[in-house]
Amino acid sequence: MIGQAEIAEIGARLARRAGPDPPAAWDLRIDGDDGADPATLTHAKQQALMRAYQARYVLLPSAAPAGCFVERLRRHYDPGEMARLETLRHALEAELLEPRADAARRDAAGRDWRDYAEALIPELRGQGENPFTAYLRTSPNAQAHYRNFLLQSSADLLAEASASAMGVVGEFGAPQSALFRILIDEFGYGAHGQKHAVLYQATMRDFGLCADYNAYWPLFDTQALDLHNAIHHLFQNPRNFFMQVGFLLFAETAYQRSTQDHFRYLREVFPDVDARYFGEHAHIDLHHTRMVIDEVAGPLVETYGAAAGAEIVAGAELTRTVFDAAGAHMLAVAGVFDAAAAAGRATAAAADLATLGRGLTPAAAGAPGPDAAAVQVGGIGLVDAASFAAFPAGAYGRLPRAAG
Repeated sequence: MIGQAEIAEIGARLARRAGPDPPAAWDLRIDGDDGADPATLTHAKQQALMRAYQARYVLLPSAAPAGCFVERLRRHYDPGEMARLETLRHALEAELLEPRADAARRDAAGRDWRDYAEALIPELRGQGENPFTAYLRTSPNAQAHYRNFLLQSSADLLAEASASAMGVVGEFGAPQSALFRILIDEFGYGAHGQKHAVLYQATMRDFGLCADYNAYWPLFDTQALDLHNAIHHLFQNPRNFFMQVGFLLFAETAYQRSTQDHFRYLREVFPDVDARYFGEHAHIDLHHTRMVIDEVAGPLVETYGAAAGAEIVAGAELTRTVFDAAGAHMLAVAGVFDAAAAAGRATAAAADLATLGRGLTPAAAGAPGPDAAAVQVGGIGLVDAASFAAFPAGAYGRLPRAAG
């Protein structure tokens, strides 16, 4: 198991690589940890794992920083430092992610993938309104909660489909071509303005958020990092290939309903917001589900056998687990914040990235020290530390610099 000393060592190296005041896309820093709070150490581990996964992306700042850009690029992607992070990655995966993957495999053993897939479609399409958007209809802080939803989801969606692209390269026959067609849909079929990440940027901007990749990493909560890392764990490990197909089966089917609910909610409550990101998914994912079933999963199982089908089911159920956990967490955070606001102990407010200090978990908020300080909770707002201590595990806040 990775300990506090190893996280501190890799954190120091990442900070040196990033340099002072790095552009968001090249900000490699993670939070420090004094070892007193296990939840803070877990958060730092999730951050380190996110950095390991993001190291395999081509990430360029929206504007060139001062100095020689090529030299800065070479430092950011220094192969020796990337290798150190990659070594740590495998130990972090074993601790944080692989137990759930193994549990999903045990549960899926012997299950017929096609029966599962054909039952999944009506199950997910027939669900009621997404619990989060349903809750927002009753919340006095709906705009703040939706801002936080966009912020927490940006770890993946501002580079949408980049993770799944890693499961397409190689050579594995006709299913590869079907997967590539799904992939190029996500990238706007070559039209930059239609790229899904670009559409997501537009929605973020309409909620007053910065759309630079990783601009909000200090505010990602532990649960959001866990979801981001779980997706990458599937696609950055070729041994999980059939589970990757299961992810796509579940995700494309679930998105049909969830994005439709978000699209309708935005049209009704925030009609001036650019909601094309959600409207596009509600439409195109209907086709993607059938492509995954008919052109990917079916031919693969026919060629490689029932065990491959069980892996597909395992990937889908693992995806269900992490999606459900992320959704329940977002809903719980909103409820606790609203209760604190009703008691006069919280105020909805956008985060000022320039004033954010050290990170804080709910468990650490109950310890002596920060009791009187205001805690910035994601993109929602400020809450006093005593109230933040009642937030669900997996939440993460920031003290102002002066208090940190």
